Amino acid sequence: MNTEDKNELRKQDKEIRKNLLFVFIPILIFLIIVITIQDNSESYLKKEYNRIKNESYSGKITSLLLNRMNGRMRPILIDNKWEKKVPYFIHEKLNIGDSLFKKSESDFEYYILNSKADTIKIDVNKFHRKKYFEKLNGK
Repeated sequence: MNTEDKNELRKQDKEIRKNLLFVFIPILIFLIIVITIQDNSESYLKKEYNRIKNESYSGKITSLLLNRMNGRMRPILIDNKWEKKVPYFIHEKLNIGDSLFKKSESDFEYYILNSKADTIKIDVNKFHRKKYFEKLNGK
């Protein structure tokens, strides 16, 4: 292959890359705008707020899953069936045999600590409730 062919291939490669950028950058910008609008729409905020509010669960902690601790949220195993992520500052206080529950129509989750005869109450819907009501009041 001679130098003219190599130069021509480089030119074509540059042109292809430039054209791809002209196509993909507007698509990326459009997607970011759509996602931002959707995440701040009243219907989306209401759906997320109600989804968390209507959840209900309860069970005993059967494992603290210490081998998978990383970040701010740490996993626990409930009734050997399902996993729940909890904030690290709560995880540090939990022991196997403690319980947790959340009632439907409530924004709060309760951790019952057997060893200390204590209960930790956490507002699990604070973020979505705040965004939803700010959106409603902004009308």
